[in-house]
Amino acid sequence: MTWIIEKWFEEVFPGKQNIFREYQNLPSRELMITCAAVIDVALAELISLRLRDDKKETTEFLGANGDGRAPLGSLGSKIQMAYLLNIISKSDAEILKAIKNMRNIFAHRVKVDFKNKLVVKHLKKLALLWRNLSFNFFDGKFKDQSKIDELIKKLGTEDEIGEGLLLAIFAVYQAYFHRLREIIVRVDNFKNNFTQQRV
Repeated sequence: MTWIIEKWFEEVFPGKQNIFREYQNLPSRELMITCAAVIDVALAELISLRLRDDKKETTEFLGANGDGRAPLGSLGSKIQMAYLLNIISKSDAEILKAIKNMRNIFAHRVKVDFKNKLVVKHLKKLALLWRNLSFNFFDGKFKDQSKIDELIKKLGTEDEIGEGLLLAIFAVYQAYFHRLREIIVRVDNFKNNFTQQRV
């Protein structure tokens, strides 16, 4: 078995300087679906770095061999596993799930944009989650919180506002995943642990 889905860091990640530029001109539907796809492959790679070093089993488990029936074949299951493996926080998981839910709307409807009522509902949730994460990260000293509140009021009036919010959050997560990739520690091999404990 070989990894046939894209590798995030080698094939998808445009580099820290080009994250925003790479995606800013995509049409709404393509932007939404592409952002979710990039998050999907990034999480697959981050999770693979934490799991036991068994390429065949990891590839099958993550669905990296193209098998959508794999235990972690869906974006939702990857988000949940990344949280359970302590790769991302609960707040991160909630934000990524909001993006996943919007992706599903765009993927399963013919006529949809960032002004669609259902999309706007998810965008508002995403903006609130982002605001709360930022507020907590800066110990309540986040000075631009009112700007996010202003943005929330404007969601649904123009596609560009929803696109901008998604793109800003997506760019931050791309950079965050890049940093995580460098510090994730693989779980120890069971055989080595067992042998060491018996000695």
